[in-house]
Amino acid sequence: IAYPERLLVYHAGTGRTVFLGCLKVTTIFIFSFFTLVVAPSHFYAEAEPPWVAIGVLLSGIIPMVFVAYITGPFVTYIHLRLPAYARHSREMLMRYTKSLPNDASLDITTMNFIGKPRVTRVKVAGLYPVRERFGMANYARDTDLINSTIPWYFPKAVRQFGVHSNASKIMGGDVWNNIANRISKK
Repeated sequence: IAYPERLLVYHAGTGRTVFLGCLKVTTIFIFSFFTLVVAPSHFYAEAEPPWVAIGVLLSGIIPMVFVAYITGPFVTYIHLRLPAYARHSREMLMRYTKSLPNDASLDITTMNFIGKPRVTRVKVAGLYPVRERFGMANYARDTDLINSTIPWYFPKAVRQFGVHSNASKIMGGDVWNNIANRISKK
């Protein structure tokens, strides 16, 4: 067997992933500092009008909300789950990815609100191309059925995914290009 059952087909890059994770955590710290320290000191200051405290509060909230909204669908890794026959040679792998069945599974890793990895298993047939969140999400899936079955206190299923590199550097990008072409045919 030449390839593992979970084959890495896309990686966003360590630098980009670390930068976005640090950016998310930094905006949380900025939010905390402005809302817990700076805004109350302006609110209780006698010489300043109350709208200054509201402006300071918004200057802590807006960056965090914006960064969370923009970076929410960012994809760090995509793994393709391979059947046994497609793991034996590159030729069999390429043949499999050129004609992916509807039940082919992808494990898509995104980052949650604080930068922690979150893996979502999706069927290739369930993904479709979109342009949402100012172009930051270019793939999506229908999550209505999934969200209706999970309790309210669990996080909702990931619906949008953003794959932003033109070509994957893994295996020459051929496997990811075949998968992207299959998704784009919808």
